[in-house]
Amino acid sequence: MNPTPVPGLVSVVMLVRNRLEYTRRALASLANASGDLEVVVVDNGSRDGTAEHLAGLDHPHPLTVLRHEDDRGGSERRNVGAAAARGEFLLFLDNDVLVDEPHAVEALAAELTADPGLGAVSPLLLYPGGSGLVQCAGGGATTDGRIGAVGRGRPVGAEHRAHRDQVWAPTAALMVRHSSFRRVGGFDESFDPVSLCEDVDLCCRLRAAGERLRYVGSVAVRHFEGTTFNHVGHDKLPVWKRHTRVLRARWAEVFAAGPAHTAEDLAWVPVEKDYSDLDRPRVAVLADPGSADLSFFASDGALATARPADVRVLLVGGAGTPDVGAVPGVRVVGVADPDVRALLPAARAHGAPWALRDGTRLVEAVPAEGVVVRAPDTGAVLTALRRGLRVLLGKQAVDDLPRLVEAARQAPGRCSVDLPWAHHPELIALGKAVTDGGAPRGFAVRLDQPSPADRDVVADLGPDVLDAVERVLGVPVTAVRTLEATPHRVRARAVAGGLTGTVEVGRGDPRFRVSVTGEAGERAADLVAPPVSGAYVDFVGALRGGPAPSTGLDAVGGLFDVVRAWCVEVAALPVAGGSGR
Repeated sequence: MNPTPVPGLVSVVMLVRNRLEYTRRALASLANASGDLEVVVVDNGSRDGTAEHLAGLDHPHPLTVLRHEDDRGGSERRNVGAAAARGEFLLFLDNDVLVDEPHAVEALAAELTADPGLGAVSPLLLYPGGSGLVQCAGGGATTDGRIGAVGRGRPVGAEHRAHRDQVWAPTAALMVRHSSFRRVGGFDESFDPVSLCEDVDLCCRLRAAGERLRYVGSVAVRHFEGTTFNHVGHDKLPVWKRHTRVLRARWAEVFAAGPAHTAEDLAWVPVEKDYSDLDRPRVAVLADPGSADLSFFASDGALATARPADVRVLLVGGAGTPDVGAVPGVRVVGVADPDVRALLPAARAHGAPWALRDGTRLVEAVPAEGVVVRAPDTGAVLTALRRGLRVLLGKQAVDDLPRLVEAARQAPGRCSVDLPWAHHPELIALGKAVTDGGAPRGFAVRLDQPSPADRDVVADLGPDVLDAVERVLGVPVTAVRTLEATPHRVRARAVAGGLTGTVEVGRGDPRFRVSVTGEAGERAADLVAPPVSGAYVDFVGALRGGPAPSTGLDAVGGLFDVVRAWCVEVAALPVAGGSGR
């Protein structure tokens, strides 16, 4: 942030991506604005001539263009624009907003100047054209945290021209005191890459810090709603619902304190928008009240790219997770660990904006599509599943198996287990060879792996060896009986689909060998660990709308039941070379 803002100067921060014709008109409307102002344009990878237009633009107000080759999302890039701004006041203005009144910017700044208790102000947003319809007469909320635009789709009236305190205001046109913006930390980048609700969150943080927000209905601008950012690859309606749940979890006290609106004030009146001729835009309330108006939540195919959609992931028990972030497009936005000594380094290593000791609170308060749970935290898993998130459980995190399996079957979210060898190509090839080679007669599996001495070797490696047996033979393991055990190695006889074989796990140099005997002799595979867990890749693919992982908890729950019984059996045995476990 600029440490010494210029008194009285307004910095207009405008985020753009393509939509050159809207940007051209928005900047032209600011040319006649009175008062002391500068314009900071943040270009998020436009490919339609926007960069060339901005480079050659002769604007009456000082113009700074910050060019980026990609689109990281509205929160991060508005923060970038604010960091370059010099003004005492920051006016966040979308590039589909027209400031027709020359004194509008100056009038908003005057409100902040006159009342030091104000942290931010916003104007009346009207739909373009001659309809006289309100797009947003300030942001409103009920006491239980339902948010919405006040007056949407209604004819502008005296009540929309009033001045009043408000809970939040949209970044389409939001003026914030520079010092206040800096004090609360700017926009929360965990809401990226889809720009939804980060403005509500910013305003709630201002109010929680003791500052007020004012709606200034005497100042009006025109807003071509729903044209600024329509991110490809994202279904925005579920993102909106997910983000509003996060807001209610974070800011229940702020919403309860008011000022409150009724549900009727926030009713989503469906409108029909025709922007095909920007000189003569047409907006009207839909004749059929039951018609859906989801254009605000639509994804625009015109911006389609070959790159997969970004997804956000939370880490619970986040230390020691090297594969997270190895898949392109994954953003770790939060880390939870009760041990601060593990928490802070993990947050820094992943560049996560949020670090909390409570895993359940992290899932409630930080927006994400998926949660990776590496340490036992049943509460965080159940909360994620109830919120419709997808969960990837580490083997050590499967503690309350009955509750987790039941939740995975009943809740809207889905849960899978990180069995890193499950998708190994050589294991898959061996399974196909066994299927094609006639009836198997027996099997043997051995897995050695370096692991901490205080970790139960069966609990640590047992799920992998039994899962390998099941995937190669295509039948479940139904029983395991231990043959010998030491503190570092356990050997057992396993039964799978009527076949009997041996399984062995131990600490030592990495080795994973799977062999099956049959009429054609022995078929075997010596596996080398892939650089990234196949289960994690499948988990990320499912977050992007791909098929559900084959390691779903409801599917592999029986395997973990067998592992638990095996652990109990080994713990009860005398251990060779020691007095027990």
